[in-house]
Amino acid sequence: MSSKWWILAAIGCGTFMATLDASVVNIVLPTLVKELQSELSSVKWVILIHLFTITCFLLPFGKLADIYGRKKMILLGFVTFTGGSLLCGFSPSLEWLIFSRIVQGIGAAALMANGPAIIAGTFGIQELGKALGTLSMVVSAGLISGPSIGGVVISFVGWRTIFILNLPFGIAGFFILKKYLEFDHPTVTDRRFDWTGGVIQFAMIALLILLFETPGFVAREFLWIKYYRFPIVFIAAILLLIFYRVEKKAHNPLCDFSLFKNRTFRNGNLAALLNFISFSSVTVLMPFFFEQVMSLETRMAGLLMTAIPLTILVVAPVAGRLSDRLGSRWLTFIGTGVTTIGLFVMAGVFGRGIEGQTDRATLIAALAVMGLGNGLFQSPNNSAIMGSVPREKLGAASALLATVRNLGLVIGAGLATGVFVWRFQTSQDFISALHYTHAMGGIIGVGAMIALLLKRTQAPIV
Repeated sequence: MSSKWWILAAIGCGTFMATLDASVVNIVLPTLVKELQSELSSVKWVILIHLFTITCFLLPFGKLADIYGRKKMILLGFVTFTGGSLLCGFSPSLEWLIFSRIVQGIGAAALMANGPAIIAGTFGIQELGKALGTLSMVVSAGLISGPSIGGVVISFVGWRTIFILNLPFGIAGFFILKKYLEFDHPTVTDRRFDWTGGVIQFAMIALLILLFETPGFVAREFLWIKYYRFPIVFIAAILLLIFYRVEKKAHNPLCDFSLFKNRTFRNGNLAALLNFISFSSVTVLMPFFFEQVMSLETRMAGLLMTAIPLTILVVAPVAGRLSDRLGSRWLTFIGTGVTTIGLFVMAGVFGRGIEGQTDRATLIAALAVMGLGNGLFQSPNNSAIMGSVPREKLGAASALLATVRNLGLVIGAGLATGVFVWRFQTSQDFISALHYTHAMGGIIGVGAMIALLLKRTQAPIV
């Protein structure tokens, strides 16, 4: 096997353990409440602090890769994530576990910020879609296996083992990259780090996460936030303007806004943001529909939800290969269109929509359609974005792409839950509120389709 495929395998190891960790921790929350003798509002910071840390450190690690080289940063990511996993596995208290999740999140940010950049720099444009499609398949494998592996491990070995499971993947990925990935030279001569930009983006992300976080997820001491949403939006907007002005004047900016002059990069990221927001109405609310309306056990609800990542597992590699041959524009448009139409069908805009009497086969088919649309969209869109930027800016582009993905997930989860709760309080009807939220997701999906139509196909700058 050639070195480039070994490199892809190593990046896959890091991606698999990061996605496995993300999907498996949700299963362990009830166990942590009992064994650590804490409340759910406190234990859920195990997830929230991890998400917050990753999102805040993506741009800094993208810039540090440009300053010191991507190999150093990706190896640091493997060491930090693996070490953080070990700390999580031996945490004696909730406070220590939360600290360990911060360490783990820093490592995950280094992996996410630099993985696509390394792949884009290793594979030629003719194979980039295939490589990123394979990576999307690994992401789906991690999401699929998380709930099942977590359930078995917790039942027979204990919750600490779910973190220790990351160790073999982390060790394997580190040594493979150390052997096969060549050390790259820094792409910038100015090694000064943009600390001002880092602090401002840290504050912006903190406000966004607290603003859009789902009801009941934020600890009680932060519930005052719901009364000050408009001031928070205003402050976040001011910070964004300040961040833009600071970055435009910085000698070595944390966020390279010149990348957004590239229409493919700009519209591709906008479409990705809107796609993740629209898709959240399914991933966040459907498990509640299965358990509260259909009265299914948690294990069965999780099994039905695997229809989405399982479909992506099959479709993403094929979509990646097709994008190498046919281009990405129409594949991404069709994929987003499939997701959008699926959301409208589930909402009852076309047909009756999903109801408590809907049979399981129909529900599985509906979720599979969601997976089909996402599988057709993600790999070609990522390939187009990463293939359209200069090689010396791959680190910054990769970090921005990962940041957009995380923000889409945060905003989408909070928006979907907020709209659902508002509609449910008005109608006192779960199905009506669910349909309303899916319809909102479909409208946002239309926005993603428009962004893709405005994205032109252009040759990469290498």
